[in-house]
Amino acid sequence: MTFDDIDHLLDLMASEAKEKGDEALLPGVISMAADSFARLPTGRARCTNILHGIRYRGVQVRVARAREDKVLNRAEGGGEGAPYFDLEPKA
Repeated sequence: MTFDDIDHLLDLMASEAKEKGDEALLPGVISMAADSFARLPTGRARCTNILHGIRYRGVQVRVARAREDKVLNRAEGGGEGAPYFDLEPKA
């Protein structure tokens, strides 16, 4: 998964949430395998602070060897990725 792929999914989720008026459909968490994350260019996803972890466009990025590459909305993530912030514009 590339940042372009992630941007596309984040924007789709934000559009759907706005259309339906449902905040649970907003982007909740970006899940990535460690190998996939290591292949991404550095600097775009960064640790904002120790409590909020790695963030990309305001959405938390969870990285682990056993994770799958996917973007989950808030409902699908079941609270993973909280606290939630507004989706930031593309850099």
